[in-house]
Amino acid sequence: MVGKIRDTITGLWPVIKPYIPKPRQVIVIVLAFLLGLTWAYALDPIIFYNADPSQLNQGWQDQYVQLIADSYALYTTNAPPSEELNQNTIILLRAVDNPQEITARLGLIQIDDLAAQANPVAAQAPQPNLLTSLRPWILGSIVVAVVAVLGSLIYGFYISTMVVEPIRRSLRRRRTGQPGSAAPVETVTAIKESRKIAEQLAKEAAAAPAANTFGPPVSRHVSMYSPTRAFDDSFAIEDAKRDDEFLGECGAVISETVGVGDQEKVAAIEVWLFDKDDFVRTLTGVFASEYAYNDPAIRSKLDPKGPVVLAQPGAIISLETNALRFQARIVDIAYGVGPLPPNSYFDKLTIELLAWRKDAASVAQPAVVAPAASAPVYAPPPAAAPTFTPPPMPSAPLPTYTPPPPPTTPPAAPPSYGAGVTPLQPPPLQIPPEPPRRRDDDPFGGTGDWTPVQ
Repeated sequence: MVGKIRDTITGLWPVIKPYIPKPRQVIVIVLAFLLGLTWAYALDPIIFYNADPSQLNQGWQDQYVQLIADSYALYTTNAPPSEELNQNTIILLRAVDNPQEITARLGLIQIDDLAAQANPVAAQAPQPNLLTSLRPWILGSIVVAVVAVLGSLIYGFYISTMVVEPIRRSLRRRRTGQPGSAAPVETVTAIKESRKIAEQLAKEAAAAPAANTFGPPVSRHVSMYSPTRAFDDSFAIEDAKRDDEFLGECGAVISETVGVGDQEKVAAIEVWLFDKDDFVRTLTGVFASEYAYNDPAIRSKLDPKGPVVLAQPGAIISLETNALRFQARIVDIAYGVGPLPPNSYFDKLTIELLAWRKDAASVAQPAVVAPAASAPVYAPPPAAAPTFTPPPMPSAPLPTYTPPPPPTTPPAAPPSYGAGVTPLQPPPLQIPPEPPRRRDDDPFGGTGDWTPVQ
């Protein structure tokens, strides 16, 4: 269940991504909201009238209780307090947060007992702190960001397609005097026709020999372009053999046009592949008309989008991810005829979109044909394993080593000194005599001599 929910969210991401606002747009909306709060609460605060006393700050609540005490003292100056006066005073004291604390702090002894009776049911206001001060700013910013994203999705999916686009097409028809874009009936007709073509192609592929080694595809769709419908096709890639496991999405969309204004025509169709396991990127390729394929200015725009292939019957664009193989093949093509250059735009283009899984189960294995029962089967005899026989060793004896004879003459003895010969002695060490010193007239032995002897 968790895997299916994750696959569903992953599959919906390419659909909702174009309608999600960019992060900088959300940041600008949140900053505008915070600026409004700053203006309303700091620069130009709102002034409330006839508010409940509990909504006043502590200083004004103290004055409110002081006025009640003064009024109570005025009524009880010459007469004892009545039960009605006590009940009215308790009701008035219940309007503040903590009447007993206020009367004790202000020293209002005459109504202290009445404040104690009003205190248990008095509303206790939360003590202000940093978190309660920042809570409206934080929660408000989160709510504004979420509402901005949801509002953008609702506008893209419903308001834009159901309200804005029909009004825009109507204004375009009135301005140009020509019919607008595709009607919903034509779009439904194109979808039904593409499904019939996909079924026919599947039957032809099953009857004909396999044109590739990938085996049967996990998904086969047909995308048909015609000037009478809004062209932006997307199809889910699901493995029917594995409980319709979601693998990704593929589709085709207009990539480049030629001409301007009412003469704007489609000159290139872009096919794309999205792999749910490769969530970062979407691979694309382009089928270009003959004019767009040979025009340097248009090619400079198409080349960064992926492989650019000349649109002709049987042309193929192959895209590949770590888990999917994808092929887009042109089944039928027709160029438009008009004031634009020849073979520059499409009047009709039918593309077959195929996808395979890159695993052992989906790759076709070569067929093994068993021999007929009556045909003799030739089995070659088993080949003997080669053996190695080393060459014979030579019969001559191996040479032996004989050490050389020891020397016959003894080595020369070291020289010795005779009776009349004395060994050499080093010369005596000559120490030069110390030069005579001059008498120093310092009676302190050099410790207090500040004047050198000349």
